[in-house]
Amino acid sequence: MIITLSFEVKNHVEVMEGWPIRIGDTTFHLERDGTLLRRVSLSFAGVSTDYAPKVAQSKQPGGSSSIKVSDGDYANRARKKLLQWQAVITGAQIIDLAYDNPEIRYHAENVEEEEHIHLKSIKTSYDESLNLACDFEQFGRAFCVETVSDEVIESTAHYREGRLAFEAGRYVDAYNNMFLFLETRYCDGKTKTAQQIQLLAGVSELCTSIEETARAFLTARRRARDENFDLFSVTDSIEAKVRALVLLRGRLRHHSLKSPHRWDPNRQGAHKGEARFLCAVVQELVMKETFAEIYAPEPLELFRNLSIASGNETKIEVATTRTKPERALQLNMSYPTTVISSLLCVNTIRQALTACEEAGQIADTVKLRARHVALDVELFTTDLGVWAYTTKQEIELKESIQAIQCDFEQTRGDLVTKHGFAVPYRRGKITILDTWKLFSICFDHIEDKQPTTRIMSLRLSIPGDRREIAAYRTGAMVRS
Repeated sequence: MIITLSFEVKNHVEVMEGWPIRIGDTTFHLERDGTLLRRVSLSFAGVSTDYAPKVAQSKQPGGSSSIKVSDGDYANRARKKLLQWQAVITGAQIIDLAYDNPEIRYHAENVEEEEHIHLKSIKTSYDESLNLACDFEQFGRAFCVETVSDEVIESTAHYREGRLAFEAGRYVDAYNNMFLFLETRYCDGKTKTAQQIQLLAGVSELCTSIEETARAFLTARRRARDENFDLFSVTDSIEAKVRALVLLRGRLRHHSLKSPHRWDPNRQGAHKGEARFLCAVVQELVMKETFAEIYAPEPLELFRNLSIASGNETKIEVATTRTKPERALQLNMSYPTTVISSLLCVNTIRQALTACEEAGQIADTVKLRARHVALDVELFTTDLGVWAYTTKQEIELKESIQAIQCDFEQTRGDLVTKHGFAVPYRRGKITILDTWKLFSICFDHIEDKQPTTRIMSLRLSIPGDRREIAAYRTGAMVRS
């Protein structure tokens, strides 16, 4: 089999001619559009079909197929060879190659190999992993923020470059950019190790982020990944953790072929764990700041006024159901959007629960049902289990409940995935009021992990107990 790695040329380069140059099993060739150079490619012949991408059908009814891809390190070999070629040609011509997302093509060298090659071409793309489920409301509110300091603009540029580098597999670049964020924000132009350690260790929000990330990061699940991380342990002092981060910054900013600790730009995976950790630390800082700005009262009010004035508004009616024979609330809500998303539905639930609590009916409310006023279609339903309609209106177990299980479905692109987590709960019974509080805790937990998560359904249950505590599900309109 022949594997071909093609790297796009990002700048304008003209070449009058081009023909394949084969040396041994490796062929170098230029792909042109007229005289304009579009791609530089390397082909490797005599490759085992074991490295061809395989499509595996799911053994479960209705399950999804999976694709197994392994390039046998040929992508790294191609990059290294082209870096060598680039170093030689640079004096005559600058050629900017897109090393982060090559196209990999597979060709059979004989008839027998054809059946082993399920896919002919794959183009890797890291940028889709950065695509989150933001609504236009978040983009619009961000534009309505009036003043942003140069310090924020410059430092978040380092964070942005670091995130792009991490997803592209350039982990040293990712680490260095994340540290540049910290330097810009907190080091006041000081570059010496001792000075930076003292300054960074004195920033409370940074230290909190480091400690929380360390506790979440250094777990058995994280260690199961093929990543090295031996900078520090959870029990080390915050000063020791900061010192380790600063010292690694020093090692990754300097490079000497004589040093046994040098890093190879072609094999940056050795620092993936450290880059992932620092990305998580900085991301928490940026997210807290970002969402504080987006959801501040001033941009919220400005965006809403602009939305209503331009006719970009959605009206939602929420009907509540109570167990008491008393009047139940019917809420009329207005939102500055024309698209019904799962994020909007969750926001509506939060506001509905707040209204029920203010009206004094939260303790006997057992159902919320929302509909789109103009289209008269259901948006979501949140319903407590059968237990809430009984005389006692509570779940009581002989043994104390230790945790509540939360299972939810989310969408990302066209993919629906299932997730779950446990919420600590040390009581012997569950009431209606407890259930609504658990809903809020679960939504908050998911939002803290990823604020743009699109929750399509959510179910609460007690591990080992068949009864359903409560369930939330969106309508077909939201799913589409």
